[in-house]
Amino acid sequence: MQARSLRYECGEMYAMHKPMRRLVISLIAVAMVVVAGWIVFQFVTEQNREIKLAKIKESPSVAAYNELAARLDRDREDSSAPVSQVEAQRARESPVLPDDAEETIAGYERLFAHIQESHVQGAQNALGRTGIDIADILRKPSYQWTDADKSKLAEFLSENQDLIREIHRMAQQGGPVYPLDFSKGFDIELPHLGQLRQAARLLQADAVVKAGEGDYSEAVEDVIAGMKLGDAVAQEPILISQLVRIAVYGIMNDAVQQSGRGEELPPELVSELLAHAAQADNRAAFAECFTGEQVMGLQAFEGIRSGEIGLDGLLGMGIGAAAPFSDTTTLGQIAGEAFALLYASPLGAPWVNMDESAYADIMTRVGRAGELPYYEANPLLMQVEHDVESLPRLRIVSRNLLPALSRACMSQARHEANLDLMQMGLLLEQYEVQHGAYPQSLDAIAPGLGSELPVDPFTGESYHYRPSSDSFSLYSVGMNLSDDGGTPPHYMTGDIIWRGVPER
Repeated sequence: MQARSLRYECGEMYAMHKPMRRLVISLIAVAMVVVAGWIVFQFVTEQNREIKLAKIKESPSVAAYNELAARLDRDREDSSAPVSQVEAQRARESPVLPDDAEETIAGYERLFAHIQESHVQGAQNALGRTGIDIADILRKPSYQWTDADKSKLAEFLSENQDLIREIHRMAQQGGPVYPLDFSKGFDIELPHLGQLRQAARLLQADAVVKAGEGDYSEAVEDVIAGMKLGDAVAQEPILISQLVRIAVYGIMNDAVQQSGRGEELPPELVSELLAHAAQADNRAAFAECFTGEQVMGLQAFEGIRSGEIGLDGLLGMGIGAAAPFSDTTTLGQIAGEAFALLYASPLGAPWVNMDESAYADIMTRVGRAGELPYYEANPLLMQVEHDVESLPRLRIVSRNLLPALSRACMSQARHEANLDLMQMGLLLEQYEVQHGAYPQSLDAIAPGLGSELPVDPFTGESYHYRPSSDSFSLYSVGMNLSDDGGTPPHYMTGDIIWRGVPER
């Protein structure tokens, strides 16, 4: 009787736990499906990531700078350490950096220290008496310099001609200017870029002052030296370096426009300017910079995978606010931080893969577009810009890292237009001296440009040219791609005009 009762109770308990067992089994099955799905999801995203990364071009410039940085680090740690045969061979095979790169960099370090010292002394001595700092004058466009400004600049430059000669010497030496260390990713140090612009402004000031004194030979030497400073930084595969290179050339273009007209310059000096400007577009260097940017961006993704960039690092990059939640409420902020935490964990690997795939794809496309004239690249860049704006908010790193790509390419096109306008403008002014009038067509100066007239990089069509009895108008349609009639534009928009003064 007791045994029957016990069997009955056990059966009843079994019947009572049967639904629970089914629930547990169901949950296990669901969990297995989820895990299997997650594994497949991660595998597919990893495969797609590898496909995108395989399309990335290797950057010999990045490799050369990394080799240089490693060499310098080794020298600092042990100056007596012997150079291995492998290291020596790598140095000889460096695709962009010369054998004496270390000496060149040391020369720039001395130059920048000299510039800084001269500015301080200038403020305390010659310029300090009136409370005017030389740097304040140099920061203004040269067409805004007053007679008092020019007088102070002349005084300063007269006392610092040894500095100008040192800038000339380093400009002739070329690059590299600084040992870029790409292993630091976006924490790479770039202290030289501001100093380089300051050196260019000093050359600009010296050119304007020398031209005002009638010494056009030294003024042109200043301009060409400034252009060579731009070329020295052109080899750096970083976007900001290329923008500084463009800015340096813009400073020197301004120096030409403020240092006398073509009819005032001897033909041999004009020929020197044209010879350098003709090979100074540096479009290949500009396209190469996107490979360097890509290297740093991919290092950020690798840092997320390795845990080197954790939650704090992501939030520091603004990732939490970029997560797919409202960032205007406390709840949205909490959700964003929670997603950033998931993103930085191993469970976030598929989303990191998709994010990195999108980043690699877009940067590769931009690098290819950068190799083209802007008028050919523009449709590709517009598609890229649309794709960036359309990125899912889950691509949170890409949305934070991708720069204003189309505007950067516009800056390169503006640089190319300025070079073309300078060459044509000087030739037109000299033509007027020789023939007593400006030509009716730009075809008349084609021989001075190698028999072929350049085209506007923004349109692929001829530059706009309108002669008159005593002047002429020469311009590119500029960034807005619209012919505004050659009227003075707002800065960085509208027509780009030879000897035109933009509104600031």
